[in-house]
Amino acid sequence: MKTLEDYHNALPYRKTNDDKFSNIIVKMMESFGLKDKLMDYRIRKFWKDEMGPQINGYTKNIYSNNRKVFIQLNSSSLRQELSFGKDKIKKMMNESFKEEYVEEIILL
Repeated sequence: MKTLEDYHNALPYRKTNDDKFSNIIVKMMESFGLKDKLMDYRIRKFWKDEMGPQINGYTKNIYSNNRKVFIQLNSSSLRQELSFGKDKIKKMMNESFKEEYVEEIILL
């Protein structure tokens, strides 16, 4: 004869929906299509904070599209100087974001 414990062990258990709050927020942002807009804001903030007021003063516009960051600059000499450090800037951005979001930096 089966005991109560045998019946209890035979019952299928429901899967819990336990997940970290940060993971839930990320999933919501992805489902609503807000992750790219947030990353665009974070890219602008990174540029302003990390590059400083001198370089930021020569920057016309910054935007991202398909994991590529487009940076419009007023100064052609600054554009040339920054082109040598694009890989370093990309690495610094990705480290700041704690994910490999930026694939390429394009200076305009």
